[in-house]
Amino acid sequence: MSRFGKLAARLQKLDAYAKPLEDFSTRTLAGGVLTVAAMLAVAVLVGLELMAHGRADLVPSLVVDRERAEKMQISLDITLPHAPCAVLGVAVADAAGELQASAVQHVSRTRLDSSGAVVSDARDDSEAAKPPATDAAGKPYCGSCYGGVAPDSGCCNTCASVHEAYSRRGWAFTDPDSIEQCVREGYVKRLRAQEGEGCRMQGYVDVNKVAGALRISGGETVDTGGSLVHRSYDYMPSFDFSHTIHSLAFGRQLPGLRSPLTGVTKTAATEHTRFQYFVKVVGSEIRFGNGTVARSNEYAATEFSKPSDPGLHLMYDISPMRVVYTEHRRSLATLLTSICAIVGGITTVASLVDASIFRAERALRRKQELGKHH
Repeated sequence: MSRFGKLAARLQKLDAYAKPLEDFSTRTLAGGVLTVAAMLAVAVLVGLELMAHGRADLVPSLVVDRERAEKMQISLDITLPHAPCAVLGVAVADAAGELQASAVQHVSRTRLDSSGAVVSDARDDSEAAKPPATDAAGKPYCGSCYGGVAPDSGCCNTCASVHEAYSRRGWAFTDPDSIEQCVREGYVKRLRAQEGEGCRMQGYVDVNKVAGALRISGGETVDTGGSLVHRSYDYMPSFDFSHTIHSLAFGRQLPGLRSPLTGVTKTAATEHTRFQYFVKVVGSEIRFGNGTVARSNEYAATEFSKPSDPGLHLMYDISPMRVVYTEHRRSLATLLTSICAIVGGITTVASLVDASIFRAERALRRKQELGKHH
């Protein structure tokens, strides 16, 4: 015998998969059913493994936040069905001592009727009552600021400019009917015309990345020199702070991360109900497999309401930790190992079940045959 033949004979002795002769093998109906079931199970499980292999998982880890971002953007989309846009304002106060009595520069306010539809014919009637070009003496018109802090021009030619002058002085805007510009523009009339309306506020507010409070309030907010005071007056339409939060995010909205306050709806028991949300902001980032990094913030929130000056207050605090999500995809070796485990496991279990059924059938036939002989 050649060397190859001897080597082949030795390898043949090591065969762990001895094959029965075809004449001594038996095919059964149960075996056929089990084979089809096993093939289907293998196909389904292998398909699921292939789907899982193509999907990336985000694995979280917690690290100390070393970011030095000085500013943070709070994006909001909130509907207040019982608060007219004319009386709503946004103010911010933070632990750094910065006060923003009017932080609506990037917030749009859309008027809604009592059914929630957009008021299509909403317009600012003050544009039809522009200040005169000259005064009674024929000189260029320069409206009085009524003791408020005048702008650089020294003139307050509109009701809004008088209101701003009062705010800079820290005065309350209690009697617009005594101000010539407001009477000319029909300021009080325009406010009362929005009685029963609602408002949708959309946009963002830039704040310092320190603990603070964002307050949506009715009436006016005045900086009294170190604190913000919210006031409402009898000439304003009635309102309460029932609301629906469509979205609220601290920074950009990262894919796959849902804000906990999205979709929250609250109804005020009375007009004098204040809603407060206490928010813990945690920095977050996603590190994608291609090397790109997306940074933003997540948050957890608790809520509380009480009888008090009406408003919607967002009290936020900044965590010193950061959650890092790393995109993880399974390797090809892991996929092949899983497929082999599925095929081998199902084949082994199916063969054991088939052998058990075959032995049971054979034992039952023997008993039946013995019964016939007796």
